[in-house]
Amino acid sequence: MTSKTAGPAPRYAWYGRVSTEDEQDPTLSFPRQLANAERQVADSGGRIVAHYYDIESGTRAYAARGSGGLAGFDIAIPRDGGLQELLADATRRPARFDRVIVESISRLSRNSSVAFRVEDELRAAGVRLCAADEPMEESFGTIVLRHVNIGIARGYHHELMVKSRQGLETSTRQGWHTGGVALYGYRFAIHDHPNPHKASRGQAKRTLELDPVRAPVVRAIYDWYLGGGLGLTQIRDRLNADRDRYPPPIPVDPARSLGAWSRSSVWEVLRNPKYTGHQVWNRRARKKGHNRENPPEAWIWSDEPAHPALVIREEYEAVQARAVANQRSRQGVPATEARPTAKTDYLYRGLLRCGICGLRMWGNHRRRSTYYSCQPSHQRARDIPAGHPAHVYLNEARLDAALIPFLTTALFGPNRTEYWLHCLAAAAEPEQAAPAAERIKEVEAEIADLERRLSHQLLNLEDDDVSPALRRRVAERIAELEAAIADRHQRLATLAEQATTAPPTLADVAPLLDRLPLLADRLAQAPQGELRALFEKLQLDIAYHPGENAIDVTLTLYDCDQPDSAAQVRAEDWSVRPSRLVPTR
Repeated sequence: MTSKTAGPAPRYAWYGRVSTEDEQDPTLSFPRQLANAERQVADSGGRIVAHYYDIESGTRAYAARGSGGLAGFDIAIPRDGGLQELLADATRRPARFDRVIVESISRLSRNSSVAFRVEDELRAAGVRLCAADEPMEESFGTIVLRHVNIGIARGYHHELMVKSRQGLETSTRQGWHTGGVALYGYRFAIHDHPNPHKASRGQAKRTLELDPVRAPVVRAIYDWYLGGGLGLTQIRDRLNADRDRYPPPIPVDPARSLGAWSRSSVWEVLRNPKYTGHQVWNRRARKKGHNRENPPEAWIWSDEPAHPALVIREEYEAVQARAVANQRSRQGVPATEARPTAKTDYLYRGLLRCGICGLRMWGNHRRRSTYYSCQPSHQRARDIPAGHPAHVYLNEARLDAALIPFLTTALFGPNRTEYWLHCLAAAAEPEQAAPAAERIKEVEAEIADLERRLSHQLLNLEDDDVSPALRRRVAERIAELEAAIADRHQRLATLAEQATTAPPTLADVAPLLDRLPLLADRLAQAPQGELRALFEKLQLDIAYHPGENAIDVTLTLYDCDQPDSAAQVRAEDWSVRPSRLVPTR
């Protein structure tokens, strides 16, 4: 008579995964996966001795697996690590477990190469891979079933991605916002979800509406850039010079915020087509393209404008055209044909002066470049201001790029009166600043938050268990908060003063603008002689400030029927939008 002795109960390691793309709740999904695995393990007479799980996409490559983050989730399951720790523990001796179980093979991976590689590594370590929805004992049928299930998982993911993309395309064409954060210059407008079942669960759809604080900043950036010559660095510096008026963008992760404008953040405003009022999706390949920009023909546009536009389509295209021209110039290809001039004929001779010393800048020509210089020592100037560079240069092409578009838009274009009215309306706060009243609300909210934090720190000091070292740190934090509160109160005073400033009017200038001819189509191609005659009629005066990379332009307009009536139009910087008009009689 023989007797059979039962072997030791098999020890299992459980592995679970929740995809970042499935919108699942890990606090619910992991307990369900574990319960299904425990039920199967118990039926086979085994027990689970280790727990491994990750929150990550199942399509990740093998080297990237096991790096999913669990921050912010309160998961009531002990964790011995992720997938990489599971594979490492499988090779240790003495062995901690004999088998690994997952709820289904798709929980291990939706990538067939990864799933088979993990299975091979476990088999090499003497550990079997099991799935709760498959027979526990390996056979010809289970091997075939495993391959079928992996194929189904791969096909399911492909179908999910296709339908998800089609859904995003349809949503974009209908004008809905599909991103995570609102575009700078806008805020979210919340709408009831058209699907009643999703609406009953509190889900909603979003579009964009203007942010009264930041929308004028976007408009100013386009005006400065398209106004002729102001580059990304100069725009960045101007914005950072007054961050209360021009609040910098806040990234998705506020902890990574620089608290200031950068060249890239300015460029992102200028290159984003959503400012035309259309919703646009698929500008960047974020999943597999490492955030590279897709070609414009791959972008998905809404069929109709979906939100208020901050720029017109022509302005957006003008920015792209200038970017292409700048790229060509960097490659040594001129963006425009040089204006043919005589060697001794300079368009701005006698009209251009140095903004530092006031001396007239004289023309010069080198190779194919015409430029103007100020050299006080060469010009035998007696009183040279401190800090004046030995040589000041200004390329004529750069000056053309600033002045001609300004004249075309502000004086000789069909919409010149509306243009100046818009400028002066925006100048209600200096240099098109964000509306002071709205910014005041934001600063007041910041003060309230800082005072709340200060009260919390004061309560910490009243605790009897506070150590001397902690007391010092709390005191330092209190000093920081008090300084921040004082700074916000100072900003409030400045903003309150701006809110009461009255804008100028066009009463003295509009009648003269109406009598000017329409030359917008001819000005850029006008011969140099005609331009020179026009400049003299306008009594053009230009002051160049090299340190600011800016010019001051003054023009004088006369009514031929009333010779004693004149108005002086002053345009500052490289901007199309001058900061003030100074009428004179």
